[in-house]
Amino acid sequence: MELGGVGLVMLVVVFIYYLRMVGRRMASRQRKDQISLILEKVGILESVAQDRKALLIVEQAQQSHPNQPRLAQAQARIQARLNSAES
Repeated sequence: MELGGVGLVMLVVVFIYYLRMVGRRMASRQRKDQISLILEKVGILESVAQDRKALLIVEQAQQSHPNQPRLAQAQARIQARLNSAES
């Protein structure tokens, strides 16, 4: 294989790596966008005192995104408010 052939192989390898990296970043951004939309809905429901509906949405979202700290924080905040309202 000549020097030009080696360069072409290297270029293909770098291009494939780049495409995989871009794909992973897009998937990560889509997850972040989904979480942000969910939290916006929850914020709207909280602002109109619909805490039970907001909690339900957060719990459903946690089933599909179990390791999201922002969802866990929202759930804890809403649950604390519901518990204090019941007391």
